[in-house]
Amino acid sequence: MIEKEQIQKENYRVQLKALRKTVDPHFLFNSLNTLRSMVRQQHQHAEAFVMNLSDFYRQILKHDDNSTLPLSEELMLLESYLFLMKNRNEAAMHVKLGVDAKLHALHLPSMALQVVVENCFKHNSMTAKKPLTIEIVSTESGHIEVCNNLQPKIEEAESSGYGLDVLRKRYALLNEQDGVTIKETDGHFLVQLKLLKR
Repeated sequence: MIEKEQIQKENYRVQLKALRKTVDPHFLFNSLNTLRSMVRQQHQHAEAFVMNLSDFYRQILKHDDNSTLPLSEELMLLESYLFLMKNRNEAAMHVKLGVDAKLHALHLPSMALQVVVENCFKHNSMTAKKPLTIEIVSTESGHIEVCNNLQPKIEEAESSGYGLDVLRKRYALLNEQDGVTIKETDGHFLVQLKLLKR
């Protein structure tokens, strides 16, 4: 029985490691193209962009073996990611953060916030006249909500396999069946992530 349990745990560990590889490679290529453009234009934020891109990938490598991360670290990763996206999209996006600091010790599957926010960018169009608005808040029920205005792209983005279904599987491997809740209205798309006690 002990051997069976050890095999099951190892199986979970391997599956979690595979499912955590959540950074779409296109994000890196797009970021490098943005950096190239910024360097050519001698953009004032080019150095900060390099530092944030470096920090973002350093954090990913640092947490490679962690199945979950404290919310405080998830938010730090998200801030680096959002800095990069803001430099690529400037006035075409607005992000509002309202997360209770009392919840910072609770956990999420590693990089869960980045995956959900990346989905907002991937599936919606955005311009300076019609910016994409993303609101990230905590709830009294112990969840993090990510809500964006719906502005579907005319041409649907190619699936990379790093989306919400994978996030659901990761919660399931952490013995949490209802970790991801999705609500869609005429004008908004909302994803609710359950905070975990670890």
